[in-house]
Amino acid sequence: MSAVTQLRGRDAIVLAVIVATLLGWGALYIGRTSIVPPNGERVFTLWDDAMISMQYARNLERGEGLVWNPGEDPVQGFTNPGVTLVMAALHALPLAPRHAAAAFQTLALAMLAATPLLLWGVSRRLFPESRRIALAAALGTALCAPVAIWSLQGSDVGFVTLWLAASCLVASRRPLAPIRLIGLLALGPWIRPDVAIYTPLFLFVAAADERDGRRNAVLGALGVALGLAVWATFAWLYFGDPLPNTWYLKATGSPRHLVLLSGASELLAWLPHLAAPLALAGFALTDRWRDRRVLMLAGLVLVSQAYSVWVGGDFVFGWGSRFAVPTLPFLILLAAAGADRIAARLAGSPRLRAIAVTGAGALIAWSASPPLSTREWLDPRTPTLLHAENASNLRFAHYLRRHTDPTTTLGAHWGGVPPYFSERPAIDVLGKSDRHIARLAVPRFIPGHSKWDWDYIVNERRPDVLRAPSRGLGARPDFRRSYLKVETGDPKLTFFMRRTALGKLDDPQAILIDPISAQRYRLAPRDAPPDPLKEPRADE
Repeated sequence: MSAVTQLRGRDAIVLAVIVATLLGWGALYIGRTSIVPPNGERVFTLWDDAMISMQYARNLERGEGLVWNPGEDPVQGFTNPGVTLVMAALHALPLAPRHAAAAFQTLALAMLAATPLLLWGVSRRLFPESRRIALAAALGTALCAPVAIWSLQGSDVGFVTLWLAASCLVASRRPLAPIRLIGLLALGPWIRPDVAIYTPLFLFVAAADERDGRRNAVLGALGVALGLAVWATFAWLYFGDPLPNTWYLKATGSPRHLVLLSGASELLAWLPHLAAPLALAGFALTDRWRDRRVLMLAGLVLVSQAYSVWVGGDFVFGWGSRFAVPTLPFLILLAAAGADRIAARLAGSPRLRAIAVTGAGALIAWSASPPLSTREWLDPRTPTLLHAENASNLRFAHYLRRHTDPTTTLGAHWGGVPPYFSERPAIDVLGKSDRHIARLAVPRFIPGHSKWDWDYIVNERRPDVLRAPSRGLGARPDFRRSYLKVETGDPKLTFFMRRTALGKLDDPQAILIDPISAQRYRLAPRDAPPDPLKEPRADE
């Protein structure tokens, strides 16, 4: 890491300002993601999928095992084992549940702030003739909205981005430090197994090392194979399957052409914003195409975009696919190098060139970021990603915790926030933690949410509570016979509860609505005499 430790003078001051600003702005963003319930204390929460990993992590820390619900057979409903283990370690801290997410966000912010420093080091090794490129890359990385948002929302983007930056820094060193590279390549699959797709690029660079390139490449391949094998073996022994349940859910069972069409559609929507950075990056490659280290950066960008198309893109459209976002800093670096070449031809004084290239770094980051993400990151008045949904789910979770029996089962469309904060056993109706649903074959593709089986949910799993009758559930006769709509007063919520589970609901102010007859009535107190005009409680 000597390229980073050699920071001094004006460069060190400028980078310190960039990092300090990023830390302050990121802390403000973390505060914006939090929720203050009516008459309650501030609660920090991650985006919903990250809260699924938090659920697994909390159960692991409590000694219940790496499971979604205590007491159930393990199902690997997450794709980021290393991140989940870090979350489990954070749960061991003396923190209230409402602060656990903030601890993870703080760690993510630290990693986010470290990334510009690593990019500076990569640039100094690849383009030693120009400090301007390094500063532009660091500034652009700090301003890159999708990387910041996805990192601070709790996804694994921050971990993957930092791992890629560290791997590039090690791989770009001459002579190569093979032990460091092998260690990083072995660590990668523990962040999430599919980062192994980048391994050939690092091996491509390692093989060119003048000291012992072929041996280093072989050892690097063995390192990543070992990382994959260790986790796959554990998963096979613990979960009964070396592949995560989410692989079956998202990568199988849908027509391949629909998956590719979805991924291509997201890329085509993003391409107008990537066009200028890609053009500048291509210009930088025209005189450096023989340098494998520079080609490695370009390969990272291309591989990530191709992989995003292959898996069908991301379900949150307009913030940049999480599969491609981690490589944006390397696109910014290459584009800054292209801008430096142009500035060398047009600008006379070195100071003017420095201003032009550094400004280009900021413009490149702005251009590469989808507008929705840029507005969210830079405008403190803009609600953060899924903030309204998180707030609604949090109110629902708090209601269930106050007014339902602890054995009440929740049929979860949103599998993160409601189960985590309600601490009620949950049934994943969209299959992330359900083997049966994940292995369905369906004639459609919706990124991450293609599969459901209402006959299985309503008649076999039989959850006590369902939040919303989406995807045709509300029109099913068996659902209408089995569930009553519940309207609450404070907070104002609606959900559906199984008729035979009404004894688990303790809210005399709740209004029950029969979806067949539309009859409305109040839930009888537990000690009230039977009322022949009302649906009897399950415990009467």
